Amino acid sequence: MSNNRQLRTGGDPRTLADYAALHQELSKLTHPARPDVNWKKIERLSLSLFQQNGIELQTASWFTQARMHLTGLSGLCEGLGIIEALLSRQWAGLWPLAVHARVEILSSLSQRLQQRFRSIRLEYHDLPQVYHAEKLLNSLCDILQRLELKNVSQLGEVSAYLHNAAMRLENNHADPAVPAVLQAVAKKGEVEDHGQPWIYMPQTATEAPVIIISPEPTAKPLLQWWGFVAGIIFTVTFFGAITAGAKVFFHSSAEEQVLATLQALPAPLNPQSLESMRINNVGMLKKQGPELIAITRKHINYLADLSPLWPQDRANKLVHQVKVLWPEDPEALSLIKDWTQQLKANAIPTENLPGWHSANLQLQKLADKLNELDEERGHYMTVSQLKTSVFAIQQALNRAIPVEESLRKLDEDKQANKEITPQRLAQLDNQFRQLLNRYGLMVADFL
Repeated sequence: MSNNRQLRTGGDPRTLADYAALHQELSKLTHPARPDVNWKKIERLSLSLFQQNGIELQTASWFTQARMHLTGLSGLCEGLGIIEALLSRQWAGLWPLAVHARVEILSSLSQRLQQRFRSIRLEYHDLPQVYHAEKLLNSLCDILQRLELKNVSQLGEVSAYLHNAAMRLENNHADPAVPAVLQAVAKKGEVEDHGQPWIYMPQTATEAPVIIISPEPTAKPLLQWWGFVAGIIFTVTFFGAITAGAKVFFHSSAEEQVLATLQALPAPLNPQSLESMRINNVGMLKKQGPELIAITRKHINYLADLSPLWPQDRANKLVHQVKVLWPEDPEALSLIKDWTQQLKANAIPTENLPGWHSANLQLQKLADKLNELDEERGHYMTVSQLKTSVFAIQQALNRAIPVEESLRKLDEDKQANKEITPQRLAQLDNQFRQLLNRYGLMVADFL
């Protein structure tokens, strides 16, 4: 065991470059042109994420698909074993935390596995692996049944398929006149395992199973710049792809159509990754620099053209999508209610909007009165009356400090080298957010 490398349970991987690269490669599955998917690359990126971040449900699901494509039923059993350990012992803190997101991952995995099984043929010598995979799937179904999630995950359908396949293989073997159903999923020797295996040990107080993950042959590390390129290209083309949505939907399942609208945008590389890339990929950066810089320019121009209301508009459309697809679902209704309340609660109060306008009117009124008194000899305004008018104007102005004034004060303190606290910046962020949310509520019917 000392020669093995242990893996832990992981958290949110979406900020990592390998996750963006992995997501980009898997997006080929729903691309209208149906380009070939590099399953070895997916396996390699998954293992890299396991090492960097630990094991979480999304990457484990993608890893399972890759292993099945590369090594057949043995790879499927390996991946299912990891997922079974995650669900049985790490459910409370497993990423993603949202139950509906976990169900979407498992449902997508189920559909992908069923598609894969329809394209392969099994032989009698595959029976042990078929039984093993069926056992793991049944265990997963039992776990999800206790959570009342079995049906929505669709894993029961995969288990039933394997059970029927096992019955056919046994019956065909008993009758020599019936030809074999299938060749092996992967030829022996097609994928060899080298190097020290990874060990996943679920973090639990009770005795837990040990899951061994056999890595691919030792190879040069995958250049992280591909994650960067994938992230840029994905973001630039994301909305272009939406305009061609009808074509994508024609080739995709209903679930994939919905999931395609919920993909997270990739994040730029962190400082450590940037420095490592700059030092270790001098040749690539020099050769690919002009192309990458041109793509980056397009990406920046695209972002500059986005409306300030893009986040609110995007969220509103997703909420509308949920409302149309699940009009009576309690979770959907709760989501719609929560979003509406959140938007209104985080918008600038309507009573704060007239502050500047009210102060301006009162100033004009005061100026008019002073002009009238100047024209009428012998009529004067007392100091008390003047103070009352000025106080009313001050109240109107102080009801809500304009963002411009907050920026002026920030610039003044910056020029004076005064400390700018994170709390102050958060307050300024909130001012902008409140204005945008109120703006979004006002123009929602026009977008």
